[in-house]
Amino acid sequence: MRADMARQPAVVAGLLARAPDFLAAGAALAPGAGGRIFVAGCGDGAFAAEAAAEFARDLGLDWRPVGALDLLLSARRLTAADRVIAISMSGNVDRTVAAAEAATAAGAALLALVNGKGGRLGAVASSRISLDLADIAPFLCGTASYTATVAALMLLAAGAAGRPEAAGQLQAALPAIEAAVAMETAEPLPTGVRLLSAGADAGTVRYGAAKLVELTRVPAWSADLEEFAHSQYWATPVTDLVVVVAAEPTLAVLAAEACEALAELGMRCLAVDTAATPVLTAAARLTLPAIPAALAPLATAIPLQALAHRLAQEGGLDPDTRTHLKGDAARFRVSRMLTRRSLIDTGQ
Repeated sequence: MRADMARQPAVVAGLLARAPDFLAAGAALAPGAGGRIFVAGCGDGAFAAEAAAEFARDLGLDWRPVGALDLLLSARRLTAADRVIAISMSGNVDRTVAAAEAATAAGAALLALVNGKGGRLGAVASSRISLDLADIAPFLCGTASYTATVAALMLLAAGAAGRPEAAGQLQAALPAIEAAVAMETAEPLPTGVRLLSAGADAGTVRYGAAKLVELTRVPAWSADLEEFAHSQYWATPVTDLVVVVAAEPTLAVLAAEACEALAELGMRCLAVDTAATPVLTAAARLTLPAIPAALAPLATAIPLQALAHRLAQEGGLDPDTRTHLKGDAARFRVSRMLTRRSLIDTGQ
């Protein structure tokens, strides 16, 4: 997993070298008058769609991240002016495939963002583009593939907005990505982890919670920084770790206030912040170089990967094989029944 994390700067640089391909695919998705771009997936795909939203909206797009099931249930409201990006690395996630079929039936143009040939999704979509990212080991937790998906979506957004020059903005994220992959955390094993943010990094904390669930036995939740105070806070043990992600100035101020308040209860806060948006009241900080907030999700997810890796090892689990998942044969089979029925009994 560490090797997969370490290659993220090279992976993003490689995608930027292929920017013309992604810009062209995005240009073909330019919505009609009044049209929207629905960006759908499950798991990491859904988180990446949300992580790219701020960048896309800054370009003037009506960019709508949506879970694959929600798109399936609302596909009847799509119009010919709408466009859909369906995300699945394998192309075999049941709900994403079903949503793509429903969107196509409704007359919306659909692009599949996949890794490789695209499986069942690639066969459904009217067009397809691949990350072409080689796996370095089987069944690794999604790290490089996640960051690559966010970068690819930003490039597609630049093409769809008719703003190819915006692709050059992604170069500004490379120093922060390079700094992030070198980060380590020494956090001990907590009773749980609460990941908090908002704005561009709302998808980042959802992704971070998912990585903790996949790699550790530590309960993890994500929430909006403000809404945490109105919901999860009341049931949060003081022995839980609170992680705040803040790469936007207003959010950093509010995160600092939150960390100061939680410290009165003896709760420990870890901040993923930037040199321009410090959260000085956090007990520990993983500080990235300054980066525009809309681009921050390309880098802010990486320290959360390091945290999940660390806590997996602290709990006696192996983040390189995740045998605790496949080793529970009954639970693993049911996971495939829930999400990928076509893969049952294939070992994948």
